[in-house]
Amino acid sequence: MKKILVLATGWHFSSHFYTQMTKQKVPKDWEVDYFCVAHREPEHSDTISEKEHLREMEGDTFLTQLDKMMYEFPITQEQIIESGWNYMLEPNTIGDMEVFNQWSESYDYDDYDFILITHDDNLILSDELFTDMIENKIKVYKPIPETRQGHRFQTEEVVLDDDWYFIDNGYNENIPKAFEPRGSFSIYKKELIDMLPNNRFDMYQDGGLGVVTRVGETKSVGHDGIAAWNTHAGTFREFLYDGGLVEKTRYFSLTKRVSKYCVEGERGFVSNARADGPTYVSNLQNKMTEIKWI
Repeated sequence: MKKILVLATGWHFSSHFYTQMTKQKVPKDWEVDYFCVAHREPEHSDTISEKEHLREMEGDTFLTQLDKMMYEFPITQEQIIESGWNYMLEPNTIGDMEVFNQWSESYDYDDYDFILITHDDNLILSDELFTDMIENKIKVYKPIPETRQGHRFQTEEVVLDDDWYFIDNGYNENIPKAFEPRGSFSIYKKELIDMLPNNRFDMYQDGGLGVVTRVGETKSVGHDGIAAWNTHAGTFREFLYDGGLVEKTRYFSLTKRVSKYCVEGERGFVSNARADGPTYVSNLQNKMTEIKWI
């Protein structure tokens, strides 16, 4: 059996995410293991209170409807496990790929063919992610290395074969740091992990804002409080450059944060659009129309 590993950072605890993600169709002769690596408990009062206003809100906009669906009820650890997840509680050090490092202290990535690392404030739109990747010869987008300008590349549409090491959710070549992995919903082949120093992601590069760890903290802090974590996306981007892995990178869509499989939340909410504004909302509405959600 070939195997897929799904690692979710347990912080926002969207009930929709945890109940829908494990409903992915499984390709023939494959298995999928799901792990929630929690950095605070789903039952903690801070976890529940941060989204309670959505459950009490009267009246809806397009975006708040999606947020309310994401947090329809405060999910518990027991319900997460019943939905098919293994559950681990780890120190609240750093987000994104750090959960892989923490998981690796107890498990062996070499047992898996590829690994999806995801935030738990993502809106899951499809149950065909893995079957599309493995069985259905879907079209994806590949950066063209010779078109590089700064951190931007033109792309070409290609069939997703086995010649990839890293898949990110959405790409927009019109933004200055287009080629900067978000870490919100990304897939890493085992062979890429083999290439990492000590087979771990470097999450402790000291960028301009310093190193931020939040061990013991249970409250969300919004954009600026953990802006230093963006350094680690740059660290991984440089790893892709140095390893000649631009041509091994793929994207599910040409719309940042939005693909047919997932809408990436921003600091807990689909409605947040600090970085992308009207472009994001337009892309989201178009995708929802395309898949007949609206």
